[in-house]
Amino acid sequence: MPSMYYKRGSGAPRSRRGNRATPALHMDYFEQVFAELRRHPDKIAIVRHNIAEFQAQPFLKKGLHTAIDRLLLVFEDSDDIELLYRQVMSEDIGQRVRRYPLIFKGIISPTANAPDND
Repeated sequence: MPSMYYKRGSGAPRSRRGNRATPALHMDYFEQVFAELRRHPDKIAIVRHNIAEFQAQPFLKKGLHTAIDRLLLVFEDSDDIELLYRQVMSEDIGQRVRRYPLIFKGIISPTANAPDND
């Protein structure tokens, strides 16, 4: 029998939070990031730099630390962008990594997506 959780002071069961899907806006951001990485594979160094910056911080959230560890496992073998894409977009490993889009900060330049007002 599954365990039931009750709101304090009432007999009504409390709903449990399940895995939330990544919002479409965030998924669009990651698609743009990987499109840019495919065009400029040398920008993978930016991701490595961001990971190193996060690792240098003395206090990291446990979730961010886990996400970084999972990305480092991907980087161990090679700088294969398609492998990284599959891992980040997957439902198991990627769900944790997608919570921290700052890992991919600096890949997309703000002027690249700005509309021309000429």
